[in-house]
Order: sequence, then C-alpha cells, then structure tokens
Amino acid sequence: MFKTFFKGLAEKENGDFYFKDKDVSLGLGVRSPNVTYVVKFEYKGCEFSVMNSTGRSYEGNITCKLPSSFQIIPFEITNISHLKNLFLRKKNRLKIQSVNKNIAYFLEKSKDLKDLNVLALKDNYSPWIVSDVELRTIVCKYHLEFNDWTDVVEPTIALYKSLIDEFEKGVAHFNYSQYRDAINLV
Repeated sequence: MFKTFFKGLAEKENGDFYFKDKDVSLGLGVRSPNVTYVVKFEYKGCEFSVMNSTGRSYEGNITCKLPSSFQIIPFEITNISHLKNLFLRKKNRLKIQSVNKNIAYFLEKSKDLKDLNVLALKDNYSPWIVSDVELRTIVCKYHLEFNDWTDVVEPTIALYKSLIDEFEKGVAHFNYSQYRDAINLV
C-alpha cells in the first residue's frame, strides 16, 4: 500500500522513487526491519525530497532546497499537544511563529496549512516545519505513529509549493497592510 502511494507520488510529480527494505542487525542475532520510501522531484528549480522510514525509527521528513534567487523568510510551525489543547481549547493545533507578519498572515490563510491542521486535530500528527535562511531549505519532520501517515505528504508538498510561489514574488517584506490587502485580492 505505501509503496504504491510513493510510486504514484513520484509519477504525479514527474520525479524518482526509491525503495529500500533491509533488515538491520541490532546485535546478538536480533534483527529489525528497516523500510525506507524516498521520492525526489523538482518544482520551479526547487529540489524536493520526501522520505519516510519505518522499522528502527518511524519518521517522515519532507525537505525542499530553494535557489539563491528566492527571498526566504524564516518561520516555524509547531504543534500544540493534545493534552495542552484540552486546557487551551484552541481550534488550531498548529502554531505559527515568525518575526515577519506577512508570512505569518500568509500561513494563517493557507488552505494547505488548514488541511494539515485538520489532520493534526483528527490524529496524532505532530509536525515541525521550519524554513532555514542560511541552508535555504524548508523542512518538515514528523513521526509516523498515527493511522495513515501518507495523508500528510501531499498537503505538505502543496504548502511548500505555495510558499515557493510566495517567496518567488518577493513581496513578503512589503508594508503589512499593503501586503494583507494584496493577498486578499487574490
């Protein structure tokens, strides 16, 4: 099932699919399965890498390397735990942090981030999404300890693509009210 999903994703994005299923020795004759699914593709000159590993570690990692021509703005998206949310009663499980009000506003209005928030509310999806100006990357790391961990891959890719489109415009450093008016017109 998972192999079919990632192979289909590679075809959809016109990328490459890699699969590794190898047992890893833990010592004393004990072996653990280690299955890795990797999809690599490009969008507007940006290199995407989607990797999910099961076995020794259950983790997902979606990385996007951005070209030097893009004006990257730092931000971080984390989650509010289910337990903490019981007391806070927030509608959103995902918390946006950025010193740039424009990118924070863009992310608050993002349909793709709202889709990820629905998955976080429904399941135990706990991402850490961050843009790194020095490394010129956007990275999403998450554990795979929830029902269908393939559900988060395509909305995360869609979020990255919308961020790429926004960074490509180079308007995120505009005056906040002008930016907000411009984004609401679209």
